[in-house]
Amino acid sequence: MSLPWLRPLWQSIAHDHQQGTLAHAHCLPWQPDLGTQALVEEWLRLLLCTAGEKRACGKCKSCLLHRAGNHPDYYELGSDDGRVISVDQVRELLAKLQHTPNQAGAKVVWLKDAEKLSVTAANALLKTLEEPTTATYFIVTPERTERLLPTLRSRMQLQRLQAPTLSEVEHWLAQRLQRMLTADEQRQCQRYFQRPLALLEWLKDGNFPRDYLAELSTCMTTEAAFPQPSKTDWLAWLDATEQWLQELVRVQQGVAQEQLRLPQQQSAHQHWLTRHAVGVSALSEWAHLCYAIRQQTAEQSGLNGPLLLHGLWMRWR
Repeated sequence: MSLPWLRPLWQSIAHDHQQGTLAHAHCLPWQPDLGTQALVEEWLRLLLCTAGEKRACGKCKSCLLHRAGNHPDYYELGSDDGRVISVDQVRELLAKLQHTPNQAGAKVVWLKDAEKLSVTAANALLKTLEEPTTATYFIVTPERTERLLPTLRSRMQLQRLQAPTLSEVEHWLAQRLQRMLTADEQRQCQRYFQRPLALLEWLKDGNFPRDYLAELSTCMTTEAAFPQPSKTDWLAWLDATEQWLQELVRVQQGVAQEQLRLPQQQSAHQHWLTRHAVGVSALSEWAHLCYAIRQQTAEQSGLNGPLLLHGLWMRWR
């Protein structure tokens, strides 16, 4: 693992695999800016390899087939253009898993976008996750694990990516850039240290994205006019809304300033929480409303996402 914050989790996975105690189903939140993809791809190679123990050998027939993209015992299932993963897609996958492994090794499934599973599709998976066929492994990567049905989550081993600290990210970036960070770059690190891979690319090209979270925070704490989400960017505003609620929880719980996404807004957020008499339980309920909007718009065509989101904001004023 070239990403130091992933090493403890990878070492645990590799150890369990070597000892033959690795669980058959794992749930890992999809956090590409922390390196989920790199971790999953290394994990898939290890599971499919017929010769390696702690890492894939890269030389056996199974490794070569996987590298070529045509391994007969490897399966991927995900959402098509953001649409719901249907029960028919799941049933087709499960039928394939009944076959004997072609390479006399493991059968491996990478279930992407798992939060897009319809309720019937998720239920169709339950029995297989309870009683998997021999040498079958599932790696399930929802955007957020809490968006899965509780019954589905309970049948998998939950894995967590440990976000690096600010100092770890600054050290890693300095190594990758082969120079010391400027004062402005250090400020950007404090804002985005939980997204180190994206931060590296932004520092390289100097092109930072629009800060939806900071804009939304300013609107909420100053009672300025709300943003006007469009059909093309309303999901970014929904993400920012969830991030803002998470930031309020951190402020409410009194976490250290270096762990805040918007440390410069700490006082404004504390004032907002006091003025509105909002506690952690209410913030959690509001976060669930965001999740409900995400699910409804994914499963039902014709819903006006921007309007639903704007309605949430209005309730919090």
